[in-house]
Amino acid sequence: MVAVVAFAATGWFGVSWYRAAHDKSLVVGMDRDAVLGDAQRAMVTLNTLDYRRVQDGLTLWEHSTTGSLLSQLRANRDAYARAITNSAAVTTAMILDAAVASLNERAGTAEVLVGVDVTSQAEQGDPSCAHRRVRLNMIRAGNTWKVGTLAPVGEAYSDAGPCSPDTTPK
Repeated sequence: MVAVVAFAATGWFGVSWYRAAHDKSLVVGMDRDAVLGDAQRAMVTLNTLDYRRVQDGLTLWEHSTTGSLLSQLRANRDAYARAITNSAAVTTAMILDAAVASLNERAGTAEVLVGVDVTSQAEQGDPSCAHRRVRLNMIRAGNTWKVGTLAPVGEAYSDAGPCSPDTTPK
């Protein structure tokens, strides 16, 4: 009797494990986590720059983008480098929140909404904090997700002083 119960329990656990391991929702969840993480890292990268190392920053921008956004960055790289260098500013970004709004696994596309605070500190002057909400259209590129296009959501606004971790969007 004990052997029958043990055999039945083993079979039940085996079937349960197989179903869980091959459940499509698990794969979708993993894809959502991957695109969300890559989108957050890309937003930090695209909003963090140091005018003293502008070429390194622009290269990181290119590594985070694909499609039309990458083409735009490459076409305007020299102009961006001049503008950033002339600004004599350092920016740092902090993600407030992010969510995957849509995911098309077959097409390898996703839309992610991100709230980000960007502290800008010019060499001469006081820091300021810009609060932004952005829609990222992400495209799968091999094993990673990259930003294909981005667009603001709503209006950005700024406050005097650096951004703080306690910032709450208005």
